[in-house]
Parts: sequence; structure tokens; C-alpha cells
Amino acid sequence: MRSLATAVFVLLILAFSVPAQALDARFSTPDRLMNWITEYRTKPQPMSVPKAVHAMHHHGLLKNPDKAGLLVGFIAGVLGSNQPKAEKLIKRMFPMPAKEQGVIIRAIAYSGLPEWPMLLTKFEKRMPLRKPLINDFITGKEKTLDEKSVDQGPYVLDTLWGYYAATGYHAPVLRIISALPWSNDVRGTSRFSWSKLRAAFNDEEGRDAVNKITAGYMAKWTLTANAERDRSLLALYKMELKYQPPEVAEPLKEVIEAAETFQADRVRKHARAAIEKVKAKHPGDAEWTRNTYAGSIAIATGCVVASASGFPGLAVPCVVGGALYSGAVKLWNTAR
Repeated sequence: MRSLATAVFVLLILAFSVPAQALDARFSTPDRLMNWITEYRTKPQPMSVPKAVHAMHHHGLLKNPDKAGLLVGFIAGVLGSNQPKAEKLIKRMFPMPAKEQGVIIRAIAYSGLPEWPMLLTKFEKRMPLRKPLINDFITGKEKTLDEKSVDQGPYVLDTLWGYYAATGYHAPVLRIISALPWSNDVRGTSRFSWSKLRAAFNDEEGRDAVNKITAGYMAKWTLTANAERDRSLLALYKMELKYQPPEVAEPLKEVIEAAETFQADRVRKHARAAIEKVKAKHPGDAEWTRNTYAGSIAIATGCVVASASGFPGLAVPCVVGGALYSGAVKLWNTAR
């Protein structure tokens, strides 16, 4: 009888462990995890997201929260689109090392939930070492995703694509579309020219102009690349043509034409060349040169830079919204 009871006990353990193993298998490698994120919005599984977050930690993808924009945006989108479950989801994301808790904090603040300050306050006890960052968000020193401008670096674009990957919402994509005029134009008022760019560097707007040019080209490429793989995006772009002002509609038409004919690689090469020209013509300012070089590396490797730099190793694909790319992460590591 004792041996029979033992056998039954073992069988019960196996019966309950098989589903857990099957669930974990979806996140067992970075490739599988990223593919799951890519497909998530077509079949949402919010209660599986905490396990995915722990897998992100296990694979080392959250070591630098400042360079994990796509993953932060994805988690934020899951929380924002599952308000009744948000608190339970956050609770299941713990334990998490203090350094990587920054990802959870940012995801809560970027979620768009009206109660996000309350949630940060409630989970502060689980993150005592991150109280300064929590206070920065609550006091407004750190900006939410809605408050960030898309020209503030690749991290913002990454985060917006991550939010779209989790939700399929149009709002993040429309914000990326709003950056398109900067790919043709230094100040958003007329056609781009290098003489105008040089003039811009003679005043306080020069650095801002370079950031906008970089953001504009990266927006153009990522919008094209993602629409090649997600044709619902192409339908959104066409619908938006009716409502966008001319300075947005013109480059948006170019995005549509390139996506329809699968010319994202051509857009990428053109974007990379344009940003490299900015870098070559104005090598003096270390801060914005670093930003434009980061943008160039991102485009050259086929990755939005924050996503690329978060992944350890050349074999790991980097993610740009709904698209997977084989990125040469080493190039970004040498550029840092």
C-alpha cells in the first residue's frame, strides 16, 4: 500500500509539472521569448506575462533598464490594457533584483493607468532600494511615456513599439508617425537641406535639430519594416493619409510605397547614410555625436538601438515592434 501511495504521489507530481514545463518552454530561450512577444497581441495571455518577465531576467535582458525600452513598453502595454488584473500581474513579477526593478517601475509609470502613482506607492515596500526612482516619477521629475518626446532617443521609439506589441493600439504608432517630418526637414517647416542643417548648428536649436533628424529617420525605417510584416499597420498608414498634415503625409506616402514593395532595407540604408553625414559634418559635440552614432548603429544593424543593446550575443534577434531581425549587437557594444 505504501508503494502504491508513493506511485500515485509521483504520478500526481508529474501530472501537475507537465503544464508548467510546457509553459516555461515558451520562454526557454531568448528567441522563443521574443517570438512569443511578437505574437502576443494576436492572442493575449496576460497571466503568462509575469513568467515572461522572469524569463527576461533569466536571459539577462533586463540588466540595463535604460536599454530595455521595447520590453518596458511591452510590460507597460500589458498592464495598461488589463487594468483589473494589473496589481495581480505586478505582484507576480517579484522577486526581482533591485537593479532590474527599474523595468517594473517604468512599466507601471508608462502603463497609462490612472492609478499608476498609487501602484508605485503600494509596491514601494517590495523595492526599498528604488525609492528615489519611484519618487522621481511621482513628483514628475521623471516623465511618463505620454510626456516623453519621440526625439529624446531610440529608447522612446523602442518603448512605443513595445506598447504596440502588447496591445495593437494605434496611439503609439501615431506618435511614431508624427516624427516623420524630421526625416525630410530640420525644423519641421520646409524641405530638408544640408545648408539649413549647418545653419542650425549656429544657434541653440542645433543639437535639437540633430536629435530630430535621427528620430525622423529611425521612425521612417521602423514604420516601413514593421508594415512589411504586419499588414494591419499598412492599412493604418493609408487611413491616416486622409487626416495628416502635408508635412506628415508626404513621408508617410514614402513609407507606404516602400512597405508595399518590401523596400525596408533600402529605407534603412538611406537612413543610415543620412545620419552618417550628420555625424561626419559635425564631429565636435560629443553628446549629440554619440546620439547620432547610436542611431546609425541601430539602423546599420537592423535594430532600434535600445532593443539591440539589451541582448547579449550576436545570435539573438533584436525586436522592432512586430518584426524580428538578426542584429549585429557587437557593433553597438563597440559604439557605447
